[in-house]
Amino acid sequence: MCILFIYRNPDADVRSYRLIIASNRDETYKRPASSAHYWDKYPECLGGIDMEPGKEGGTWLGISVKGKAGIILNLINEDATDSPKKGRGFLITNFITSNDSIDSYLNKLHEENINGQSYNPYCLVLLNLINANVHYLSNCTKSTGPIICNNDIIGIGNSGLNHPYKKVEIGKEEFKNIIQDIDISKQDDLIEKLICFLKSKKKYLPDAELQKRRPAIYKELSSIFVSGKEYGTRTHSLLLIDGSNHITFVEETLMPDFTWKRQQFQDEILCDNMH
Repeated sequence: MCILFIYRNPDADVRSYRLIIASNRDETYKRPASSAHYWDKYPECLGGIDMEPGKEGGTWLGISVKGKAGIILNLINEDATDSPKKGRGFLITNFITSNDSIDSYLNKLHEENINGQSYNPYCLVLLNLINANVHYLSNCTKSTGPIICNNDIIGIGNSGLNHPYKKVEIGKEEFKNIIQDIDISKQDDLIEKLICFLKSKKKYLPDAELQKRRPAIYKELSSIFVSGKEYGTRTHSLLLIDGSNHITFVEETLMPDFTWKRQQFQDEILCDNMH
């Protein structure tokens, strides 16, 4: 289970944010991963890395200072065969390290999905950090291809874009309340409020969609922050892009000793390199 909230304002000026992204990664605690860092082979890319054997190098959320970003969420209760699949995290790695446009990348991926699923069910969100375009693709059997998300507030969970859980729908309103009338000079306050939002254990029940998809454990999955014995929220990620193309990336990661480690990165978008 993962959850993602996006605020987009394509007309942002130097006093406002073009994009605000808040996301939780939920995963088994024992799955090995590295926390956010600039990648050795691609120093323009930033994000955590999956270290599970056979899937090393994939990521759940990654950005490139060339103006790209991507987030992957697994899609619960969709048809999937038992044949071996490629790691979904490479969908982001391959995109942000390439020169492909979002359109060409997603169209090729959709064609691949039509010809036979190479990946386990997913929701893939790709972003252009310069114009705040947000694109969505799932490989569910009913997918008609990539979608452009034009709303100013977007929320996505593990049931996809069109069948949201209650925690996504209500979470969108709470997210909107946090970011409305934001003062760009008070960024530290915004970061603390968003991290607090991502740590919320409030349960949003009843939720027929969640109960249908995960009947045995839907109650413990009904909060934005998931806390289980072997599985739960392991990473909070924030991405802030202002109208001056300044990047603030914040990651708070659950360490093996169950303490939280926070990192904050500052950078600038290299506009001339955007494809």
